[in-house]
Amino acid sequence: MSRIAKTVFACVVAAGLAGAAVAAPAPAAAKLTPAEKTALKQAISSCKAEAKGKKVPWLQRRKYVKGCVVEALKDKPNIDVMTLLKTHPDMKDMPAESADAM
Repeated sequence: MSRIAKTVFACVVAAGLAGAAVAAPAPAAAKLTPAEKTALKQAISSCKAEAKGKKVPWLQRRKYVKGCVVEALKDKPNIDVMTLLKTHPDMKDMPAESADAM
C-alpha cells in the first residue's frame, strides 16, 4: 500500500471514530432530587446577593458566585456543581468571565 493510500485510510478511520464519539450521547448529569434543586437555587441566589452586597466588580461576579456556590454545596458530594453551574438558567444572566476581569 502506498503512503498516500495509508494516509487517506488513516484519515478516514480517524474521522469515522471522531464522528462516532461526537454522535454518542454524553452521559447526562445525575438527576437531582427536588431538595437538591432547591439547595442549588438557594445557594445561587444567596451568593448573587452576597456578591452584590460586597460590591464585587461586575466582570468578576460570575467567578465569585461560582466559588461561593461550590463552597456552599461542598457537603453534597453527589451534586456535580461545576456542570450544573454551566447549564443552570439562574447563571445565564451573569456576566461572562474574561481575561481582563482579573
